[in-house]
Amino acid sequence: MEEWHSQMASMFKDRTNPIRIGACLGEVISTSPWKVAIKDGKFMIDASNGYVCFQLIHHITTYSYRHSGKMTHKGCPAGPKSDYDAQGEGKIVLDELWKAGDKVLVIPDENEQHFFIVDIVKEGV
Repeated sequence: MEEWHSQMASMFKDRTNPIRIGACLGEVISTSPWKVAIKDGKFMIDASNGYVCFQLIHHITTYSYRHSGKMTHKGCPAGPKSDYDAQGEGKIVLDELWKAGDKVLVIPDENEQHFFIVDIVKEGV
């Protein structure tokens, strides 16, 4: 039988050195509403205890262009008014990039009460 002081030391060690979750891989269960499983499905993360990086759910880029030149057809000018100028701008919107089954990087906060879903992770790329 273990001595009382050994048992007490073991209890202090367990209390003082809790097992931390740390950064881990999660699996996207659904995207609307979003839910991610970690630790082989033992824990679920959703809007009540997690945050999703904006780049996963909405990706926007803008562009503008200006171009000028001469129009030709088979090497010949395309007519008396073959010079042109063009310009424009726009926005490209890519909707949700993640989908059910994707692996994602999950990082807990300091107290491991809330989690940050950072990005999609691809293995062997």
